[in-house]
Amino acid sequence: MNNHCLNDIQIQAVVDGEAGAAERAHVATCGACAARAARRQQQIAEIEQTLNAPVTMPPLLAQRVEGAFRLETDAADRSHERGATRLRDRRVSLRSPGRRRWIYSGFAVAAATLVAVLFIVPAVRKRDTAVSAAEILAKSATQLAAAPASNVDFLVYELALDGAPRDMMPDHGSGNGTYHVQEVVDHSVPGRYRLTSYDASGVELSSVAQDPATGRRVMMVRVDGQPYRFESTLSAAPTLSVPEIERLHMQASVALMQASGNQSLQVVDSPDGREYRIDVPRVSTAAPAAVWDLMEAHLIVDASDFHVVELAVKGAVLKQPYSFSYKLLTHDVASPDGLAPDTFDIPIQPGTIVIRAGEGSPVPAADAFLAALRELSKVRQAR
Repeated sequence: MNNHCLNDIQIQAVVDGEAGAAERAHVATCGACAARAARRQQQIAEIEQTLNAPVTMPPLLAQRVEGAFRLETDAADRSHERGATRLRDRRVSLRSPGRRRWIYSGFAVAAATLVAVLFIVPAVRKRDTAVSAAEILAKSATQLAAAPASNVDFLVYELALDGAPRDMMPDHGSGNGTYHVQEVVDHSVPGRYRLTSYDASGVELSSVAQDPATGRRVMMVRVDGQPYRFESTLSAAPTLSVPEIERLHMQASVALMQASGNQSLQVVDSPDGREYRIDVPRVSTAAPAAVWDLMEAHLIVDASDFHVVELAVKGAVLKQPYSFSYKLLTHDVASPDGLAPDTFDIPIQPGTIVIRAGEGSPVPAADAFLAALRELSKVRQAR
């Protein structure tokens, strides 16, 4: 088996008829994986035959077991009716190929069935959950680190901040820390993007647009209702963009979740398809790490390509508490050829105070801060 072969979880998905087209195509062309899938299918058939073997049981014990199964099944059905999001119940959803559920024959339950239900299935579920969580985190981190295709991403997401990050926002005195964000990133031109945040009422709070192709960056910040616009030039050297910094932070958070070694996994059927939710339970610590400490986190990724749907972390930065929550709302992809000319610009709003910030640095907020101080100094000298 080489590095391109399927892992055990993917082989099981192929056998269960739940694998994607890529996994099925791989098994059709790879002799090693085809043999593994055949062995797994044979093992399942043998286990099913063993579990379904009729064994005589005392009538009283058979009635008790049947009653216990009926209570469990009724409870599972009621829990599925309580919400639109359904967790896959692995206690009663062991499958053979073709999505056929196993039904233990006539509740004439054999001793082997009791052993499997009470001991084998919980042990397998616990082992597979731990392995799957680590693998999913690794794939999500890899997806975040991968070089994107040369297209344009249009993302809309909800961002919730508290602690140190919220204190740095211009509205931290009056806002609730929750923002609606629109992001456009052109991957065909490194560093070309536009990022705009809105408060809960839809008021634009801040926006930054950068286009290395034109050597220009514009930043808008609203403070006490007054919009300020900072215009700067860019050098020829590429600079790290805000979306890249955001992606690096998410990648580092996922890596910390990997390193925790204490994850729990749920498989969720959402309206958009199958998703994986991984939780790292809260860890109490009297002395947080000097630079960055992760105390609690949860991650939801799309099962088809492992992109992040939702990420929430709580911890400490420089021993100051912070929390960060990201929830993807929409994601569209377009070609760079069809973009409007003003896609990476910010319209000037009425009453905006425009400040020329000179040559920009890799940190737009620092440029705005220094430019504001220079303008304040000019005003004082003019008096």
